[in-house]
Amino acid sequence: MYSKGFWVFLTLVCCLGCDTGSGKAVPGTSSTPQNSAKALPKVAHPEYANWSQFNEKAFIVRKRVVTNANGSIVVTTKMWLDSKNANEVSVGSQVTVERPGEPVEKNDVNIVSYPATYSLPEGMDEARFLLPTAKAKETGTETVQVQGTNVEAKIYEWEENNEAGAMTVKLWHSNLIPGKIVRQEMFTKSSETKTQEEIIELVLEPSSGS
Repeated sequence: MYSKGFWVFLTLVCCLGCDTGSGKAVPGTSSTPQNSAKALPKVAHPEYANWSQFNEKAFIVRKRVVTNANGSIVVTTKMWLDSKNANEVSVGSQVTVERPGEPVEKNDVNIVSYPATYSLPEGMDEARFLLPTAKAKETGTETVQVQGTNVEAKIYEWEENNEAGAMTVKLWHSNLIPGKIVRQEMFTKSSETKTQEEIIELVLEPSSGS
């Protein structure tokens, strides 16, 4: 049986790296600073642009497995388009965590709303802000099979520094997929911890009864 500290560490690693907003804070309905002295340019919100192209109730399920010499945990994340209109989209998510020898932990549903447009932060270049993270470097493209469909994805790579140590990240990214994460791999050298994430279910056009 592994120590509780070990599982806390692996859970921390599971939470690091990319997620719905690709590991980067994106201005939303309530978090965008207001600048009354200067009108900042309005641009399309990247999360609205991504999710609004799908039908309501479309959903995606991703599985993340974090492993090192001591064991592994599995984090499953389901995300869905809860509602949309001309002004905003609401995206639901629910995370389940599985640890060996422990009950499955099913977290509460979380709903986040994104406006159709937002004010670009002063001095911020829009193209750079649309990257998965400011550190991300595009290194190529690759066709990835997702549920039997070929998806052309951009590949980004970068390094994060966090409590677990230096971590390399490789991300396959496509706006054709809800949440944009097609696949990702992370590696923390100090603990030899390997993280792999992939899509295990994708429904873009749910039936009328769903």
